[in-house]
Amino acid sequence: MISVTRLFRLGIRFAVWATPHVKAWHRRLNLNVAEGQRHLESRNWSEAEKHLAAALTEKRHSSKRRIGLVLDLAKAQRKQAKLADAEQSARAAMELAAGDHALWSRAMEALVDVQISQEKYSDAEQSIQEIATRESGQSQPDRARLATCARKLGTALLKSGRKEEAFEAFRQAAGLAEQAFGANHVETAQSLSQLGMLSRQHGDHAEAQRCLRRAAEIHQSVSGPESNAATEAIYNLAASLEQSEDFAGAASEFERVLKLKDRQVGGDREEATEVQVHLAGLYVKAGRIAPARELLMQAIGTLERKGGPRLARALEIFAEVEERMGHAEEARQWRERAAEIASTPVS
Repeated sequence: MISVTRLFRLGIRFAVWATPHVKAWHRRLNLNVAEGQRHLESRNWSEAEKHLAAALTEKRHSSKRRIGLVLDLAKAQRKQAKLADAEQSARAAMELAAGDHALWSRAMEALVDVQISQEKYSDAEQSIQEIATRESGQSQPDRARLATCARKLGTALLKSGRKEEAFEAFRQAAGLAEQAFGANHVETAQSLSQLGMLSRQHGDHAEAQRCLRRAAEIHQSVSGPESNAATEAIYNLAASLEQSEDFAGAASEFERVLKLKDRQVGGDREEATEVQVHLAGLYVKAGRIAPARELLMQAIGTLERKGGPRLARALEIFAEVEERMGHAEEARQWRERAAEIASTPVS
């Protein structure tokens, strides 16, 4: 007869042997789900779609998990501009979630994202209104969902040219986001960024700069100091400062943007070049001719590959630099070249 101690030791040995085998079996069982999520997080949309579609052919998923997989699939499809497929997936998720308010609302939000990508702004507005109406009828409305929907409504209104209504939607979104997520959340920052850009377009630079500074601070804190969202907010802040004739402040912010662009892996060279031209123009106004010339030489080398209005603008500033350096003939030649490029139709 085997003793209790012996049985206990055998049990431990079996558990040690079985654990890696069970883990391996579980990984194989959930391979498509895990790979779909991994590729989704890595923004490898085509691979994410492949694994998520394969996962959905497996019959063992719970209803809630299946809805989540369909919504992830809709996102992967939308990011590849497979908008008809993405809409079909979002609507399928809505049907599966018909009896669950929270999941249905998630599916409706996915449909809104697709409709905005499809440029069906009126449809998106109606979908958002339906979400808000249903949410308001709940005993405890989801403030986070209402904030997100208000921001998406602002986007739809802005893209359809209704700037005044978009401004109010983003203002509401910023307030709701701060209540729901907190003052230092990325959702709050996104609404503040949009509100800041619209305030800038309206000429309310004090409000624009307040919103954009806060947005940049939140994005840098949450997403990292070199994040694209933070860089975009700082760029718009710099542009607002320039438009309000705070040239020193604008130059300082454009310098920050340029440093961030230089540190970003795989950054957009054309965007960095545009910042260089802006900054060079500000340096010329401040009498800082040497650094302006250095920036323009770098920018022109990049812009010459494509030509167009940006190159013409850079050459005009370069002509002014040459003029201030006492090179009248060189300045004349640069201006003539700028005028020739400006008058050439862009192919």
